[in-house]
Amino acid sequence: MNTPEEPESGFWFMRRKNPGNGFGLMTEFDEFVKWEDHPLRYFFMTITLLSALTWLGFAGDNLQFHRSNGGLSFAGGTTFRQLWKNSWDNNGGVLLLFRLSAFVSCCAFATTQIVRPNLEAGGRVSDFMNFHDWSFYCLTAFFGYATLVSFWGVCFHDTGYDRYIGHGGECNTTGHWLVTLYSCAFTLALACDIVVWLELLFFPQCVSETFRKKLSTLLDPTSRLCYFEWNYLVGFMGNILLLLIESTLGQLSFPKCYLSTPIFVTSAFVMASYLLHETFMYKWPYEQMNFFRWQSILYVNGFFGLVFGTHFFLNWFLSMGQSEKKKQMPEEHIPLFQ
Repeated sequence: MNTPEEPESGFWFMRRKNPGNGFGLMTEFDEFVKWEDHPLRYFFMTITLLSALTWLGFAGDNLQFHRSNGGLSFAGGTTFRQLWKNSWDNNGGVLLLFRLSAFVSCCAFATTQIVRPNLEAGGRVSDFMNFHDWSFYCLTAFFGYATLVSFWGVCFHDTGYDRYIGHGGECNTTGHWLVTLYSCAFTLALACDIVVWLELLFFPQCVSETFRKKLSTLLDPTSRLCYFEWNYLVGFMGNILLLLIESTLGQLSFPKCYLSTPIFVTSAFVMASYLLHETFMYKWPYEQMNFFRWQSILYVNGFFGLVFGTHFFLNWFLSMGQSEKKKQMPEEHIPLFQ
């Protein structure tokens, strides 16, 4: 879908050839200050980097707190049987077929719309530094692992005692990692989609950068037509649709304590971007992450906050309609890793 007016290459909107030109505040500031020679840039770089490390430390503390208090082991009372059965019976065949179909579809889409364009663009490490891509990799990994869990449950499930995650004795580590991937994929997919939906409304990308800041572009519906092509709809609507179907059929728990996982992935992306730029001199994957610019502290922390809020929204949204458990077994609250 690369037209003469469209500067993007590949599939995702957020990959720019000239990312710095898309933000008026940054451009106007640079007209008055030669930022590359300004000593304050090191100050803002330090603040931005420390804020990202603070989010990473928060995720680690959150993980350790819930692990010490049995929160991770409890994880909403998920048992092994609840990992693979569908919502209306104990057969699990429908859920297995859905997860397998979703995994095959995600693999095909990631190969043709993400990996192949990146390889054709040169196959450099920087070509794979796109956070929308990372969120789709998490989605693919979840459905791949969920397919294996469903296959094992349907074909070789244990009919004996159905342990909770972290129940006394051998821990249900399968359930722990499935819920981990589920919460990570759902949170990151929705957070990335929200960014694109806001972009569609307030900063449409279907025209050249010359016209993006104009009011006529904002009011013109045709400036958003590229968002309705099939690959964009699948990438920014299909991922959420698949996860919503999964939440209906599988009804996996979505605990608050698993907020650590999407923050870990986001922090890993931020740190990797910084190291690639400072060590190997790659360009910033997003100009908003350029730590030497003062605006980066707003963009980086704003996205971390979006991930944080998205996870807690999903925790509330996906728990609606579930009955409160009257009594929990005390053995359940044994830490997952002893």
